[in-house]
Amino acid sequence: MSVIQKPPVNRVTLHQLAFTLILAAAAQAFLGTVVAYSILLGGLLSLVPGAYFAYKVTRHRGARATEKMVQSAYAAELIKLALTGAGFALVFTQVKPLHVAGLFCGFVLVHMVGLWAVARLAMHRIPR
Repeated sequence: MSVIQKPPVNRVTLHQLAFTLILAAAAQAFLGTVVAYSILLGGLLSLVPGAYFAYKVTRHRGARATEKMVQSAYAAELIKLALTGAGFALVFTQVKPLHVAGLFCGFVLVHMVGLWAVARLAMHRIPR
């Protein structure tokens, strides 16, 4: 009997974290502190809910756990959306000054890095 290995979702999260930190550091060097922490917050608003979702969805493995996996995916997606919405609400109400374009750029770019990392991992897992 073969064992289904856990997907390497931690690597996706680490790629996103590294990109967030590099992007924020570059923004600090070239664009200033407000843009840098706005980008950092945007990146974290993408990274944290995504990491939670990945953790919850990959807890169950195997054919017998299909129903649990689907239930976990629905619940995790709802919580992910709630975390993202609450995070944006907190940032917009509590962080002054805020560079809104930097916040959204950080969010979108880190999300895109996550998609790129998942696609890259999927390409390496496909037998040729």
